[in-house]
Amino acid sequence: MKRWLEEIEARGWNDVDKIVCTRCVTDYALVDGIRADDCSAVCDYCGSRPTPSDASAPVSVILDLIVDGFRTEYEDPVEQVVWSSADGGFQMALDDTYDLLEAHEVTEVGELISDLATAIGQSEWVQRDPYAVAPADALRYGWSEFRDHVKHRRRYSFLLQGPSASQGAGEITINDVPAAVLNAVSEAGQVRTLPAGTRWWRLRPHDANESYETAGDLGTPPDSVARDNRMSGKGIGAFYGASTALGAQREVASYADPTHVGTIGQFELLRDITVVDLTNAPCVPSLFDVEDRHRRPAIRFMHDFIEDVRRVADPTDRLDLDYIPTQIISEFFRYELDDPAGPVLGVLWRSSKDADVTCCVIFASNSEMAGLSTAQRSHLLGLDPDSVRVVSAPLTAGL
Repeated sequence: MKRWLEEIEARGWNDVDKIVCTRCVTDYALVDGIRADDCSAVCDYCGSRPTPSDASAPVSVILDLIVDGFRTEYEDPVEQVVWSSADGGFQMALDDTYDLLEAHEVTEVGELISDLATAIGQSEWVQRDPYAVAPADALRYGWSEFRDHVKHRRRYSFLLQGPSASQGAGEITINDVPAAVLNAVSEAGQVRTLPAGTRWWRLRPHDANESYETAGDLGTPPDSVARDNRMSGKGIGAFYGASTALGAQREVASYADPTHVGTIGQFELLRDITVVDLTNAPCVPSLFDVEDRHRRPAIRFMHDFIEDVRRVADPTDRLDLDYIPTQIISEFFRYELDDPAGPVLGVLWRSSKDADVTCCVIFASNSEMAGLSTAQRSHLLGLDPDSVRVVSAPLTAGL
């Protein structure tokens, strides 16, 4: 008896002598757990025998996954939270087991939730390491503070800073934010190969009496005339493009002189390159997904980071300060992100003007532009001469 009680305490749940089927749980990892048990007994919650595409299993199968998952992000408040009987008990907001089962969308079946909550031995939970910032929040707060810091306080020597006296447990120091973002990008799976043959439109606004038609004219500007942009600073030439011609026009129309026409052309990527893809982030893995749940903080952060990267710059920001944080991070992507696929040569994101349009920056110099028919091994982007045309002024017309 003693050994049995010790086993129950160690695993964290009591037996429930019932069968549950895949149709009665919501979380995909729990569904997979039931399928792995490969049982076809009648479900005690819906009264049905599983069809060939479904499965059933003892409730203990999902109980083990649930408690194991809870223990990765939560703990018993007794371990660390201050208790004061005079002040009403634990001096921190707690979650009960029902709260967590509902928050993690285990099931919509009331009887099953009740059975699970009763079977789980621990009734109150708190975030693991409760007085520290949660990992995903630490990334989010760190990035927000980093944005403000490099825009208004310390831009060129922030890497020399250490922890401040006001820094709390779990928080990320300013100088560690770029490395933390790079780790999150890698862990969330945002690095991929952009294949040769991918095509990008680029538009150059100019006076109506000027004419441009070559790859050197329409591609990456020379460093001497490169302006501040979302992912590169003034004086650093880079190729910016959009996945559609209309998208390329929208990207430049808002700042172009209303009297300017534009020459647009389509460039083709001449070889595979490694890019950081910030167009979308994967779904946050289930807490009960044993193989993938370690990625939860990184992916939760990436959802916020992606939206922040693509947001419209403040139109009153004449100094282009909004671009400074992403310019710094893009340099870290380019020079510090260690990926097996090779050095990062570009970044993708969804246009702030049209979420269906993908924008890119490709870290290619003006000398790496060429016409498609004359491109050599040293070139990275080739201009299709048949795509070149002039767009009439004003460039905002019809958008």
